[in-house]
Amino acid sequence: MIEFAFPMDAGTFFTMVIYAIAFGFPIFMCNSFANFSKIVPFLGTPVDFGRTWKDKRILGDHKTWRGLIFGILFGTIAGVIVWYVCTIQYNVFTIYPWYLGFFISIGDHFADLLGSFTKRRIGIKSGGALPLYDQGSWMITGMLFALPFVWSEPNFWFYFVTLCIATPVLHFLTGFLAYWGGIKDVWY
Repeated sequence: MIEFAFPMDAGTFFTMVIYAIAFGFPIFMCNSFANFSKIVPFLGTPVDFGRTWKDKRILGDHKTWRGLIFGILFGTIAGVIVWYVCTIQYNVFTIYPWYLGFFISIGDHFADLLGSFTKRRIGIKSGGALPLYDQGSWMITGMLFALPFVWSEPNFWFYFVTLCIATPVLHFLTGFLAYWGGIKDVWY
C-alpha cells in the first residue's frame, strides 16, 4: 500500500490516481449501468410513477426503477470486485468493506434523483442538462455515503479530490461515446 505524502514522484502519483479510480469504480459502474439498463425490456416505469407536484413532474421519465435497480446492483457487484482484488488480493486499501459498493451506489442515485427533482422545479425538462451538477454530484455524494465506512482509510481524501477532478472529464468522454453508440439520448 502506498500512503499519500508530498513531495511525490510521478510514478507514485500515477499509481495513486489509478488507486483513486479503483476506489471510485463502483460509482462509475452504478452510473453507467443505470444507462445501459435501457436494453432490458421490463421495469421501465418512472420512479415517480408519472406523478406531479405543483403542476410539474416530480422526477421525469428518465428516472426509472430499471435504472435504479440495475445501477445499485452493478455498483454493488463492482464494490465486491474492488474489495476482493484491491483489499484481499493486493492489499491496496487498508479499509474497503465488501458492501461499500452498495452504499456508494445509494449515494450516487441520491444525487441523481435530487438533481432530477431540482431540474423539474426550475423548469429543466427530463433529460435536460444542469451543468456541473450532472457531471459530478453523483461522485461527491457516492464518496460521502462511503465516508462512514472508510473514514480511517489513509488516502481517502486524496481519492476523493482526485475523483472530483477526474469525474467531469471522464463523464464528458463516456457520455459522448454512449451518445455516439446510441446508448444515451444526449451527449452530456
